[in-house]
Formats: sequence, structure tokens, C-alpha cells
Amino acid sequence: MRPLGEWVARRPWWTVIAVLLLSVAAALTCFDPGTGRLRIELDPSTDRLLPAASADRVVYQRLRRTFGDSDAILVAVGFDPVFTAEHVAKIAALSDRFGELPGVTRVFSLATAPNLVADGDSVDVASFAAQAAAHPERIAQLPAQLAANPIYKGVLVSDDGRVASFALSMSDVDDAAFLDTGYGERIRRIVREVAGDAPVWITGGPVVKAATTGALLHTLRRLVPAIFLVMAAVLYVAFRSLRAMLVSVVAIGIALLWTMATAVAFGLQLNLVTVIVPPLVLTLGFTYAIHVLSEYLKPESAKGRFGAALARAARPLGRSRAGLALRAVADFFGAARSDSERIAQTLQRIAMPVGMSFATTLLGFLAFVPNPLPAIQQFGWLSVAGVGYTALLALLFVPAALAVMGSTVRRELPGEAWFRRLTGVLAEFDLRRRTAVLVIGLGLIPAGFWLSTQVRAGTEYIRDFPRQSEVRRDYEAINRAFNGANVVSILVETHVTDALTDPGLAREIAQLQEWLRAQPEIGSAVSYVDFLKLTHQSLDGGAAGAFVVPAQAETIKQLLVFAGNDELRRFIDARMATAQVLVRINVDGSRPIHDLVERIEERLAQLPPPLSARVTGGAVLATRTVGDIVSGQAQSVIIGAAAIWLLMSMLFTSVRAGLLAMLPTLIPVAVYFGALALFRIDLSPTTSLIATIVLGITVDESFHFLARFNTVAREKASEQAALKQALGDMIRPVTLNTVALCLGFLAFVFGELHNQAQFGLLAAFTLLMAWVADLTVLPALGSLMRIVTLWDMLQLDLGRSPQHTIPMFSGLSLRQARLFALLSKLESHPAGARVIREGDWSRDMYVIVDGELEAWVDRDGERRPLATMGRGATMGEGGFFGQRRTANVDTLSPARLLRFDSQDLERLRERYPKIAATVFRNINRIQAERLARMTAMLQ
Repeated sequence: MRPLGEWVARRPWWTVIAVLLLSVAAALTCFDPGTGRLRIELDPSTDRLLPAASADRVVYQRLRRTFGDSDAILVAVGFDPVFTAEHVAKIAALSDRFGELPGVTRVFSLATAPNLVADGDSVDVASFAAQAAAHPERIAQLPAQLAANPIYKGVLVSDDGRVASFALSMSDVDDAAFLDTGYGERIRRIVREVAGDAPVWITGGPVVKAATTGALLHTLRRLVPAIFLVMAAVLYVAFRSLRAMLVSVVAIGIALLWTMATAVAFGLQLNLVTVIVPPLVLTLGFTYAIHVLSEYLKPESAKGRFGAALARAARPLGRSRAGLALRAVADFFGAARSDSERIAQTLQRIAMPVGMSFATTLLGFLAFVPNPLPAIQQFGWLSVAGVGYTALLALLFVPAALAVMGSTVRRELPGEAWFRRLTGVLAEFDLRRRTAVLVIGLGLIPAGFWLSTQVRAGTEYIRDFPRQSEVRRDYEAINRAFNGANVVSILVETHVTDALTDPGLAREIAQLQEWLRAQPEIGSAVSYVDFLKLTHQSLDGGAAGAFVVPAQAETIKQLLVFAGNDELRRFIDARMATAQVLVRINVDGSRPIHDLVERIEERLAQLPPPLSARVTGGAVLATRTVGDIVSGQAQSVIIGAAAIWLLMSMLFTSVRAGLLAMLPTLIPVAVYFGALALFRIDLSPTTSLIATIVLGITVDESFHFLARFNTVAREKASEQAALKQALGDMIRPVTLNTVALCLGFLAFVFGELHNQAQFGLLAAFTLLMAWVADLTVLPALGSLMRIVTLWDMLQLDLGRSPQHTIPMFSGLSLRQARLFALLSKLESHPAGARVIREGDWSRDMYVIVDGELEAWVDRDGERRPLATMGRGATMGEGGFFGQRRTANVDTLSPARLLRFDSQDLERLRERYPKIAATVFRNINRIQAERLARMTAMLQ
């Protein structure tokens, strides 16, 4: 990042201009310049969330090709009573008007449903309304005729005779066109014109989809500005800089624009899952901005501020002696950083933390890509793009824009004094109660994942809308009036022409219908067998005993041909090999529908060959989708955790250290699943994303803290000091990030859909638990670990070829030598410092990395030099093996020494046994060589 940082520091204007030009191109991609309309579309369909090759989706498409779309618009109009000449005439008029609506191919009502009535030797097949108009005296007979007709009973008119229904079948009208055309309002207007103030209710798949689209659009329109306002407020409170706040908000807005442009460029629509991406990008972008601003606006030291003040005072004095003298003093104290210096230093220091945060979050979102569902895959890819844009803009655009606009650097950031006090309290608590914290914290992991086995998948469809919403009110009214407002289908296939004219197979379907009607969730079940029985009864003079399946296949085929009309063709195909059983159910929500479908499929498995049947329909596909999305939850969490563990293991150069670093991150995930089980909250398509998202967001805090703790621990050789400093460096940005993330996710609470609000609440709760784990379990665990980061290894300087120039490293690779050095303590000593004092007890030994040292003893007040030692020499072996120091050792020049004791070697043996074996061999060899030299001197 150093060359890039220097380039941006020298050319901040170019960086800002380049970003703005790219943003203009993204805006032209997202918006139609002619109309100003947003090009990205919303797709509320659940069936298209499944893969195109999904068996369930293939069956549903086959059903629609054969029998048309059964997912019609249901319109109910209250007449109270229905059966009057005036009201029946209005039903006929409404049916005609509904049929004139664009895209409506069929209206099924009292005015269109044929009523077979035997009259002597003839059979009247006109509709109920037509018969009533021709013979007004028959109106009184209509309730009885409907009650005796299994096809229309409780379907055309409610059982209490007060509400009439209309089923409007649509063709070539997609969800977007349905919403734009405003069918709901047009239907209500027609009812007002024909029936006055009669109550009207509208439901059905297209209506619910349109309402879902409208709710999602409305939620986004409110949610995105709300998150922007929250971010702006938190940024201003955190840094008290209006310019920093504006620059950050602009950067995050640009990241969102680029993300949406990517979606448009690849032809992706926002569906029920990917609609979460825009708020998610805003929220995550905010955390990156906090990291960058915390470093860029870091207060200058008092020395630097004093030097800057002297430099300003010297400007009016020009080249005079006083001016030159003040400049010299200012140079001695060091002036504050210039904007270009601040950019370069910010990028150099922040590149790794932001890069790590991006990498872990990236892995979390990439865990969604292997999911077989296109919606989850698209969510993963769009999230990856959005997070990448936010990280890039935070690193490059924010510092450059601040340099262009200028920024105020304060002596102390707001709240730092309070955070320092909190750091002291937490550090003392984490050390004093370390065992209890670890037992409770780490014990939550198995407990939470055990409880997760009790979590069930499920979501509500209609109840996802607010109780007072029109779409929910209408659905519930129709559901009550007709004992079912959801329609599912059973596709019965034989692949044998005329197979369904077999009397035995027809009776099997009739028995299936009887079983279906006995289920409490089912209001009606209709098939071609009902038409067959009615036709047979009508031709037999209406005798009650004739309402049966004929005994001969030829008779069945003749009756079906005789009764053939548009209505019958919706239940059996022309080859009489495929049939549909239309089932109206009175339950909503994936769990009750799933339970019902399971029972139906168990019953379908009992059908004899060649009958083969599958349950399908919009509601069934939605339930299958929910199940598939949630079943992929475990896969996504495992893939995300495994990928992050591998990354952490690589960065910490140890599989064990990577696993330990993952433990604090797993705590909030386990608590989340435990909370779902304890509070009996179903795992829905939106809430199933939370665990993997939180896993990717929170793991980088573990890395930063552990790396910082071990660096300070090596420098200060004090666990308490290291814990306090590492916690102090982390607590403010982590707390600000948590506040921002929680507030960002809580903005979902104001959405119109219940699942969006539930997603926001649960995500905020889980992130709060992650914050608690970061401030308690993570420090307590970190104080027990000695880790080595890949970054430390790359930065560690052991001089040239340490494995060849230092005997202690003989036989090791450069990487192994650095690992050993990082698990030990690398100390720097000035010239003239006393390193070892004769007669002291100690358990350490030293390896000289740089510099010269002298070993000497004091005899009778006289300094007697023993040896001068340089790079690679080993000293202090006697103390290492439990003996008193036998000589003094002083530095003759500035020196760097590698100090280690038996605990360091034991830690090395546990984690890197091969390296430890080589080091032990080298210690023995050094001791043997020293013993041999002493023996030779005595001889």
C-alpha cells in the first residue's frame, strides 16, 4: 500500500475526480437518463428463488403449461344476501367488467360457472346467473344446488350466502406490470361503479406479490435515508468534524451506487433476499469509515503541536534571524503532519486492519455462493461487490477527499477519557475473573449449538404484513368467508393415453379427494371426477344414487367428452392422461403448509401405478424455497467458519492458534441460535443470513486484538500492561462500530414486513453479544495465548540469513527462525547497559542478534574481561538450567537480543514440535562445544 498511498498523497485531486467520474458512469447505469427511472427491478416471487432445474419448479411449470395458471386473483364482494335477482345481475355485470381488464383471460364466478340441470330429456349447462336471469323462480333453488355441487360448494358463494367470489386468471402479466397497472385499485373502482358501497376484498398470489414489492420499495425508501442519518449522527458525535462526516457519507453512498450499478450490469433483480444488500452495504461501509477516520484524525502529540505552533509563529518573521531560529526550534520538536503525510501514514497503518476486515467479511459472504439457490448466490456476490467497494473507497477516497477539503485534528477525540477509564476496569476484571469469564463464555458455544438442533425453519407469508395492512385484512376476510384463500394443486400423471378413464383409477382419485376434504386445513378439493359424477347424475335424471363413477371406461370417456368445456379442461388434459386436483387451504405460513404437504405426499405415495402425483403450486414452492434456504444455513455457517479458520491459521501461523482465535467469534453465533430456540423463533430466509454475516464481521476484531496484545506483551514483558493497551486501542473503534452496526440493522425495524424487522432486531442483538464477547472473553483468552502473526513474520528483522549466521537457528528455515524469535522476546538495549548481573538467579538465556557485548567478572574490585561476543553468540545458559549467573554482561554498542526461557521452549514444543526439536539439538550442540573448549583450556 505504500506506493499507492504515496501516489494518493501527492495527487488527492486526481483520486477524487476519478471516483466521481466512475460514479457518474454508475449513475447512468442505474438510472434511465430519459425518464430518470431506476433500472434495477424488484422480484417478489418465491418460485424464481429456486434453481431453474429444480424438480419442484419443473413440476410447477409443467402444471402451468398443461392447465394454465391456478394462482388467480380472488375477489370477494359482500351483497348480503347474494341470492336476489338484483345481486345476481350485479355479479354478472362485475364478471363482464373484470373480463375487460387487460391480461385477464378468464373470470370464474356465478356468471360463468356452468350449472348442469336436467330438464326432461335435455340438460341445461348455462351458468348459474344465466339460468337465474332466464328463470327468476330458480334463484331460490341456487343455494341448494351449490350445496349439492362439490365443485362449487363454498367456492362461488360463502356458506352463509353473503359473499360472492370471482377468480380472475391472468396471462402474460408479470409482477412488475401487475404493480404498475394497479389492478387492485381498478378492481375496487369497478365494484364501486357496479355495486356501490358493497364491501370488497382482494387476494391471491399476484396481489400478495405486488403488495410485497410495494412494501419492499417503501422500506428501502425509508430505510436507506434512515441509515444515512444514523451514520451521519454517529460520525459527527464520534469525531466532531462536519467535513469528515460529509466525506464518509458521500463515500458510502458512492459504494451503494456502484453496487446497484453492478446488479444492473449483470441483470440481477432485488428479490426477497438480495433486498437486504443495500442497507447492509451502507452499514458495513460505515465501519470501514470509522477505522480510517480514527487513524486519519488521530490527535497529534503535544510535541508535534508545539512544533507546529512555532512554525506558524516563524512565518511572519521571514528569513530574519529570529525567524530562522524559530524554524530551527520547530524542526527540533517536529511539526504536525501535513495532509500528504497524513494520507501516506494512514494508508500504511490502516491497510492491514481494513484489509483483514475486508478479507474476513468477504469469506463470510462467499460462504453463500456454494448454496444451490440463485437468490442466496446473488446475495453473496452482490455483498462481496458492495463490501469491496466500501473498503476501496474508505482507503482511497476518504483520505484524499479530506486532504482536498481540509480536516480538523483535535487534541483528543470525543469520549477518549471515558473509554480509558472503562479500559482500566475491564482489563482488571478480565484478568482477575479470567477463569470464570472463559468458562461461562466458551460454555455458551456448545450450549448454543445444542439448542440450535431445536430450531425450526418457517416464515409467515400474509402475517408478515402488519395487521392493519389492506393485503392482510383482505386475505383474512376471504379466508374466513370461504374456508381457504390459498390454492395448491396436485398434479396427477400417468403418461398413458386415456388412463384416467379407467374406473379403478378414477375411484382412487375420488378416494384421495375424500381424504383431502377430511383434513382440517383443507376447505375444498376439486378434480375431473367431480365433473364426471355430476354429468352422470344429470343424465340419469338427477338421482342421488347416480352421483358415482361409472363402471365402464367407455362411459367415462363419453361423459367427459360430453361435459367438455373450458372449466373441465382446467382439470384433465385432452389425452386424458394427466389431471389436476385443485385444493383450497385455509392455512398460511411455511410451517403449517409444510406439515400439510408432508401428509398429502404420504397419501399420494399410496396411489397405485400408473398414477404418479406431486403437490405443487405457488404456496408449495414458497415453502420449499424457505426449507432450502434454511437448510443451507448449516452449510453456509460451516463453510464460512472453515474458510475464516484457515485464514486465521495462516495469519497466526498455527492451526491451534487459528482455532482459539475463532472461539470468541463463535460465541455470538451460538447465542443467536440458542435465542432462536429459547424464544421459539423460526429460522426464516432473512434471519438465516445473520449467523454467517456476523461471523464475517466480528472475526477481524479477534485478529486485531490478539495481534496487538502479543506485540505489546513482547515489547513490555507485562501481561497486564499488554492487555490494557490492546484493549484500550480496540475499545473505542469496536464500540463505535457496534453502535453503528446495531443502529443500522435496527433501522429494519421500521420496515413494513415483519421478517425485515425481525432480521434487524436479531442482527443487532447478535452484534451486541459479539461486542460483549470482544471486551470480556477475547481479552481473557488472549492473555493465555502467545501467537505469531504472518504480518509479524514479514516485518521481523533478524538480519541477513539468520539460519546461517546464528548457530541457534542452524537447520531451520528463515520462516522457522522467525517463528522461534516471535515466540521468544526480542529486546533492544542501548550501549553501556547491563544485561546479566553476576550472582543473580534467572531462567533466561540469550542469543545476540546485533551488536557487541562483553562478559566480565569483578575480582577484588578489578574488572576482568572474559570475552567479547557478537552476532550469533549464546549466553546465560547457566541461568537457563537453574544456576546463578557466573559473570556480568554489558553492551558495548546498541544491541538486539533474543531472550527465552523454558516456558517459551515448552510453548514452541507444543505448537511447532519439529522446530523445537531442532532448537533443543542446537542448544545441546552449543553446550557440548562450550564444554569441549573448557576441557581443552584445562588441559
